[in-house]
Amino acid sequence: MGTAHGELGGGGLRLRVLGPVTVSLEDRQLNPGPPLQRATLWVLAAQSGHLVTKDRLIGALWGAAAPKTAEQSLYTYVAGLRRLLEPERGRRGPFTLLTQSANGYSLARDACRTDAEEFEQRLAEARRYQAKEDLSAWLRELQAALGLWAGTALGGLPGPFCEAARTRLESMRQTAREDQADALLRLGRRQEALDALAGLTAEAPLRERARELQMLALYRCGRQAEALEVFHDTRSLLAEHLGVDPGVSLRRAYELILRADPSLAAAPSPMAVTAPGEIDRPRQLPRDPRIFVGRTETLVRLRALLAPWDGGDSQAVVAVTGTAGAGKSTLAVRAAHTVSDHYPDGQLYLNLLGATPGVGRLNPLDLLGRLLRGLGARPDSVPSDPDEAAAMLRDRLAGRRTLIVLDDASGLDQVRPLLGLPAGNALLVTSRESFAAADDCVQFVLGRMQRSESVAMLAKLVGAERIAADPAAAAELTHLCGGLPLALRLAAARLMENRHTPLTELNARLRDERRALHELESGDLAVRASLQLSHDVLAGSGHELDRAAAAALCHLGVLRTPDATPEVVAALLDVPRDAAERAVARLVRANLAEPGEQGRFRLHDLVRLFAMELAERRLSERDSDDALDRVLGLYGTTARLAMKLIDPHRVHPPHEFATCEPLALTGSTDASAWLERERPNVLAVAAQGMARRTPSLARSGAHLGFSFHWPLTFAGHHRDVITLGRQALDVGERLVDPEISALAHGYLALGLGHTGRYEEALAHQRAEVDLRRTCGDSFARMRSLGNLAIVLNALDRHEEALSSAREELRIAREIGAAVGERHALVCLGAAHLGLGDVAAAMAAYVEMAALAKEAGDAMHRSDALMGMAEVHLRQDDPRSGAMLYDEALVLIRENSSRAMEPRCLGKLGRAERLMGRLDRARAYLRETLAVAQECGAGYWVDFAREELALLGESPQDGPSRTADGSAGAEGEEEVDAVGHG
Repeated sequence: MGTAHGELGGGGLRLRVLGPVTVSLEDRQLNPGPPLQRATLWVLAAQSGHLVTKDRLIGALWGAAAPKTAEQSLYTYVAGLRRLLEPERGRRGPFTLLTQSANGYSLARDACRTDAEEFEQRLAEARRYQAKEDLSAWLRELQAALGLWAGTALGGLPGPFCEAARTRLESMRQTAREDQADALLRLGRRQEALDALAGLTAEAPLRERARELQMLALYRCGRQAEALEVFHDTRSLLAEHLGVDPGVSLRRAYELILRADPSLAAAPSPMAVTAPGEIDRPRQLPRDPRIFVGRTETLVRLRALLAPWDGGDSQAVVAVTGTAGAGKSTLAVRAAHTVSDHYPDGQLYLNLLGATPGVGRLNPLDLLGRLLRGLGARPDSVPSDPDEAAAMLRDRLAGRRTLIVLDDASGLDQVRPLLGLPAGNALLVTSRESFAAADDCVQFVLGRMQRSESVAMLAKLVGAERIAADPAAAAELTHLCGGLPLALRLAAARLMENRHTPLTELNARLRDERRALHELESGDLAVRASLQLSHDVLAGSGHELDRAAAAALCHLGVLRTPDATPEVVAALLDVPRDAAERAVARLVRANLAEPGEQGRFRLHDLVRLFAMELAERRLSERDSDDALDRVLGLYGTTARLAMKLIDPHRVHPPHEFATCEPLALTGSTDASAWLERERPNVLAVAAQGMARRTPSLARSGAHLGFSFHWPLTFAGHHRDVITLGRQALDVGERLVDPEISALAHGYLALGLGHTGRYEEALAHQRAEVDLRRTCGDSFARMRSLGNLAIVLNALDRHEEALSSAREELRIAREIGAAVGERHALVCLGAAHLGLGDVAAAMAAYVEMAALAKEAGDAMHRSDALMGMAEVHLRQDDPRSGAMLYDEALVLIRENSSRAMEPRCLGKLGRAERLMGRLDRARAYLRETLAVAQECGAGYWVDFAREELALLGESPQDGPSRTADGSAGAEGEEEVDAVGHG
């Protein structure tokens, strides 16, 4: 007799999974712990009596997105389950029900009973009664099995293992409901069958067997017209969503009902199984694509795997994956046609609906049923158990050569029952999800098409003459479409709508980020719709990780950065780093993000535009601002930490960034590498912040730029310093914020000075000095005076520089600013040297060197050494000067101060020339030229060329050009000191 739900027999722990997951012992309800602990129990219970390795458990719980702490978390869950199973054993055991070996864990076979186990037992018993044609017993067992259900299987349990089990159990439940309706019909209980089928067909409108039973029930209730209407509705649904016609059995039922065949009054005959020898040889491939361009290398490799040149067995599983619109289906169909002769026993094609809007994906049993019917099996001969159906399929394919194309799979789990087909048969799958974890599978990830391929595709679609008329515009159009076939087809459709539209006009519309996705649509086909579906599948998933990935994609639309890292996603979402890592990994597996080096990733250009739209639609202005603010905080605090590791003596203006833990950097080398890697992103985020209307964001954006001044200066990225300075100046003016304006003028002056544009630098530095009379503290005023002295010395205005440096020194000593005192001394030394007072210059440099050495300030010490060396050159003692320059160069390179190298190398080259060591001089001066050109230091480019000319080399004619196109300074002295940061 059956038991109602909740009456699971037997001793020990009882686990109910056919609905909300609960655990009980005798009559006492127990707390099974958090979702992952409950999932652990299910994984072990489903494989009770067998060893489950730790790796398999971790894979079952987290899949490919397992956190670094997965093994430790697993220990915690196992410990919790042991307390649940054997509370009397304490913490240390020994445990007899959940045991551990070196490789994993095993749950004793009788330790835990599950309702899923009883469900399958009931179904097996029902099949035995069905075989005996005992209809009443068959129905009784089916009802008992279905009575065990109380909701969605494994409700709320995460992880790939639970998802696969959930899909399998739900599929068995639907088949059992069909069997129940069939039994009711056979027993003459027509209205009860109709009631049961109403709910089933509403939930699964594409199940043909349920529709056939519904038609038969309606007919036997005297509702012939409604029965025929069900057929027409089903045919429309199948055509719309699958692109197929109803199967043979459903069509036959329609014809019988249409003519009111007398046989319909009788109960269906017992099931018959078609003999394997009667297999059909289907030819189900869609039409070979009319226009197919590119992907040549991939197509050749696909053919080699599916139809080996030596006539051997084909690769068992080949997966073509990639982002929406990458051309996966077209490539797969094309490849299938090219190898069809290799599969004389047929080619099957199924659209698995993995990314079809508004339609549930095919479950494994439906998939197996369609394939078996395609191979000639009668519909009523297909087993209702997925494992039995898979075995029947393998039996029918044994000794044959059949190609099965499964288009648009939702993922590996959907096609898992088809893995392991007999040798000689092949499975070609397309999916937006990764198939990297599939056994005996070769995966091709489709990326962007090459530019030549993209242009050729456009020429095929809109005409070669039109493309040849403006090849530059055609190349730009392929770039704006990101090499994505779907985007190229839609762009071509736009051009074909009006044959007089020039390519340049469409390009202009596509360059507008707000219009681009609107342009790439035609009828029901659109890049946006395709990407929206990928997002919605994640956002509507029952898995927390999928929803987190969807949220990550939406929040990534807030940023305008070239790429990103999990740490940035963690800041955007305000979640822990490991959670962000898993979300990013999920986006990569869904082919919505492209992986890069060192944990980085990027979004395809069109995916990025879609993410921007998502953010605008789904995030409030407050949420968007908060997300950007956290990223500004992450970059700002990490940049300051990195600079502290590289050179703790450099000073940043005070600012309170959003509370965000800086990244863990291990030392100066790690810090320098991070700063250089993140430079493009920091520049983009700083600019984004400064462009926002929210004052706090604009200020944080400006201060992020200020925080990056020293890293940029050390690395010689002076153009970036200038760009950030100008953007910050706009912020100061817009917000009427004298502090931001003063800092912006000062940093802009330093950047201009390093590129030799001293007159421009002087105007901005004087502006900062003027502002510091009314805003800022004494340190800020001291800093502005010191930087003014640098520019004045560079312009040979040494008297003014001397006055400014003395005032800087006075303030520094008054407020006890050691770094300001050292800076003032180097400015004084340069001013005295410019005025010809070499003794006073040497005294200032010597004092500064001693103070810098005592403080451990390598940059200021190298500045002092170079100043002392210059004094020796003025005194015609190049040997002493060269020794000091050598010492300074070592310090500069140890401190990663790339921007100081041109000056040191150039002067070292001059000293070597003056000593007659011409080969060494040439080597240093050539290096000076290379580094100065890289850093955009125009003065030192000209210096190196002039020195090389004295050695008989012929440098390039004309004035030097810095990296931003400005000419180097002529006739002006070099900057003899770096500024205050």
